[in-house]
Amino acid sequence: MTFRVLDPLDSAFVTLEVPSAPLHIGVIIELDVTDDRDPRERFEIIKANVAARVHEIPVLSQRILRTPFDLAWPVCAEDPDFDIDFHVVRRAVPSPGGEAELDALVGRVMSRELVPDRPLWELNVIEGLADGRAAIVMKIHHALADGVSGAATFARLFDISPSVREPTPREETVAPPPLPTPIEMLSRTAGELLRRPGALVEVVAAGMERAAEVIERVAKTVESSETESHDDEFKQPNIFHAQRTSINGTPGHSKKFTRLRVDLNEVKTAAKSRGASVTDFVMATVSGGLRRLFDARGEVLTKDLVAFVPINVRRQGAEDAMGNQISAMLLGLRADVEDPEERLRAITKAQAIAAEQQREQSARLLMNLAAAAGPTFTSAAGRTLAALELYDHLPPVANVVVSSVPGPPIPLWLSGHRVATAAPLGPLMAGLALNVTVFGYVDQLEYGLLGCARLIPELADLRDYIAEEADYFLKTPVREEELVDLDS
Repeated sequence: MTFRVLDPLDSAFVTLEVPSAPLHIGVIIELDVTDDRDPRERFEIIKANVAARVHEIPVLSQRILRTPFDLAWPVCAEDPDFDIDFHVVRRAVPSPGGEAELDALVGRVMSRELVPDRPLWELNVIEGLADGRAAIVMKIHHALADGVSGAATFARLFDISPSVREPTPREETVAPPPLPTPIEMLSRTAGELLRRPGALVEVVAAGMERAAEVIERVAKTVESSETESHDDEFKQPNIFHAQRTSINGTPGHSKKFTRLRVDLNEVKTAAKSRGASVTDFVMATVSGGLRRLFDARGEVLTKDLVAFVPINVRRQGAEDAMGNQISAMLLGLRADVEDPEERLRAITKAQAIAAEQQREQSARLLMNLAAAAGPTFTSAAGRTLAALELYDHLPPVANVVVSSVPGPPIPLWLSGHRVATAAPLGPLMAGLALNVTVFGYVDQLEYGLLGCARLIPELADLRDYIAEEADYFLKTPVREEELVDLDS
């Protein structure tokens, strides 16, 4: 049969996944519903339009298959039993159907793993919202897409006007063959184990050895970067710098979600007048919000907070290539700086240094590490770390994930309904119990906050703290001595 072997990084998102930390990404959108159509009829129209375009996005009808014992990389194969009814589903929020009820439902949807015996994506049509509104929660497994490719791919389900475009013609194809059984997968990709049972131990040992080699190279890079840094104030953090805080640990099964929306044009003006970027603005507001959260908890920070920041390493023009083409850098959030203007200035300078130092050093770090470790080792490591709750004891690599995903600058429509808002959904992983992802849509900048309900029960308070930090920059005139020429 025909199948595609997943790349090592894509595979790692499969093998590292555990029930308490499902590794999917997504978006929640709200639709302007101006007709008086029955909700069931609206749902059927949306489902029919999505079904008509599935063939334009091949991964939506493909299963991910794992070899027993994860002795080889997972593969993608066409699902002969694909059924749109399992992927486009109706859900409803309880009365009164406000923002809080919708966000709570999103948290529950993001807490659940995608079912592994079908293609790993889901589109939830949400009803019962106040004022007759409707919402959509889409999620897709991180093994199939990262933020950039996910946004570009799902965009094909939307239109750029109220007119619903005709889907591209389907090619005449034969029905896909039955999927291989686990025994067939084992014999196809891991026949050596059947001949030599000791091969499993050898595979794990080799993976550990290769991973150790990559980690050793990382450590040497860390030592080199510290030696080259002459400015302690802006020295870039490394994997040994983050302190353990109350928001770090093994994420629980229950997640909370909340959103924050600000005017993107106002953000651009406020940031540019201070010599900063939109990303700098986001980092500074998240930093200020976390500083307030720890103050409210009475928790004293002995070190600066460190953000794990995903980096898009795609070549220009390859935004819609599926799979993960990302790496990551670590960025100090300067939460130790009280004055917001000084904090933003420090982050802006740190971002510039990080762009020079870390992007080159870590351009393919995650890909190389996944390839070196291999599927057997990453699978065993993921299960062990989760089962023993070792993230509650190991030093964290970072304190929070902060990610920025570019969105469409023009309005989109879904089945004739205008998309009014769009907020991103990012995963929790590796002892990081908080993910803050931002998404630009037309003239809005949306923050999507997903957190472990046990470690961050006051997620709505954190959202409000971030909003207050953003409000400061948007409404406070820039000090004359700090004013940057907007035309420069």
